[in-house]
Formats: sequence, C-alpha cells, structure tokens
Amino acid sequence: MRAPRKSPVLEITDLHLEIEADRQRTQILRGVDLSIDAGEVHGLVGESGAGKTMVGKVVLGIQPTQAKLTRGTVRFDGQDITNISERARRELMGKGLALIPQDPTTALNPAYRIGKQVTDVLRLHLGMNKAAARVRAFELLSDVHIRSPKRVLQQYPHELSGGMRQRVLIAIAFSCQPKLIIADEPTTALDVTVQRQVLRLIKDLQANRGTALLFITHDFGVVAKICDRLTVLNAGRVLEQGTVRSTFEQPKHAYTSALLKATPRYDRPGDELAPVPAKLTAELEEEAAAYDREAGHA
Repeated sequence: MRAPRKSPVLEITDLHLEIEADRQRTQILRGVDLSIDAGEVHGLVGESGAGKTMVGKVVLGIQPTQAKLTRGTVRFDGQDITNISERARRELMGKGLALIPQDPTTALNPAYRIGKQVTDVLRLHLGMNKAAARVRAFELLSDVHIRSPKRVLQQYPHELSGGMRQRVLIAIAFSCQPKLIIADEPTTALDVTVQRQVLRLIKDLQANRGTALLFITHDFGVVAKICDRLTVLNAGRVLEQGTVRSTFEQPKHAYTSALLKATPRYDRPGDELAPVPAKLTAELEEEAAAYDREAGHA
C-alpha cells in the first residue's frame, strides 16, 4: 500500500487581505493559494508591491493593524492559525515558526549586546538557564561561520558588518529548530559577494536540519540557487506555481517568462535584458481590477 501523503507544513488557502486607509480599501492579496512540504525550500517571487512580504507577515501574524483578512485560511502543521490568540501565536514562534528579516540593521536592538539577544530567544522558547543559553549561543554563532564568536557575543550590533549582523539573525532563526522559516529577501541589503555566502549558509543549514523555508525574493537568480518549487505573485494573485526546473525551462504564464527574460544570467553574459512589456503590465492591472469588481471589492 502507498503511504498516505503527509499534510503540508504550511497551507494557505484562498487568502484575501485588504488595507483600509483614509476610508478607502485597497486589496493587497487576492485569493492566494500556497503549500510547503516538510524540508522544502519554496520561492515566493514577484516584483515590488506584488504582496510577497504581506503573505509572510500574515503567516507570522505581524501584518499591519489596518490590514484585514477578509477570506481564507492559514494552516501550519495541520493547525488553523488564521485567527489564533496572541498568546498562542507567541508559543508558536521560535520552535514552530521563525523569521529571517530583510534588513539586519533594524532587526537587531542597538541597545543590547549580541549575546543577550541570542540567549533571550533560547531562554524564552527553550527554557534554558543563563549558562546553558550562553554555551548554545556560542555554538550557534560558530554554526553560521562567525569568527571569534566569544568576542561577537560581547559586541553591539553597530560594531558588526551587515553580513555579520545577518549571520546573527540566521543563527537566531535556526536556534530553536523551527519547522518553517520565512526568509524575507535576506540578502537584499548585502553586497554581491556576501549575498552568495549568506545564501550558501542558509541552504546548508536548511538541508542539514530539514527545516522548511519560504524564501521571499524578486530575484530569479536566487530562486535558481536554493529553491525546490516556486510561486509567482503579481498584484496579490498567484499566476504560476511549479518546480523551479520546469518553470525555468517552460514557464506557463507570460509574466513569468517576462521576469525570466529580465533576469541577468551568468551563463549567458551576452544576452540582452528585456523589461516586462508595458502592454503585459497593463493587462495584469486590468485583470486585478476585474477580479476586485467581481469579488465586490471595487
């Protein structure tokens, strides 16, 4: 007999979200469907403003206060977490869900040493005492290839480079061995050389620990390096989903094809980059507007 398929670690179904400001409602997410299996690296791709980061915020329960979920569900590890209490959400964080944020400069508290910021997470979520947390923090910084971790634990965030700060945040995200990590464009603020190192580090840690990863990015080059499957988002709508290989070789949607043509390829240095055609952009905007009218959001 074939073994029954396990439930996805994350399953988002028909997710709709709007933001109200100045008595006007703006639709941000339009029926997003997405699932991630255990151990999978899933890329969520699209241009700025597509709604990628908002999807991650809804999963983590940190969407803006003016944002309103109007329809849909978010299930994590088989549990509906769409409208769970703040206390239940806090218990879920760390060991269940974790975040690697985009900007390491603002994500760390400038008033506290690195050691305190790492050990506080371990003590809160894993119940470690101060001494055990200190030892584990040293090990975590070593795992992310930080030289002289003992010295770094004594430093403040402003004393570290951007790449070092991002490594600290990666260590914190993996510290409690969560089932799913949301990485929100974690290499955007880094230079190209450091980007490559950080991507390799995330992928190695993910593979070794079997953590599922939702990788939010606008860069198809990043997706090609570390993702198994991907979802292409535009104006809060899913336009295409599939494996990375099949999508790169034979994209199904014209928008996906256009994004691929606009992505630099190291193996094709002479190729001319083409912007997303204005006609296609206009068609997608009209489709989104028509969706809102049919759904009664306009």
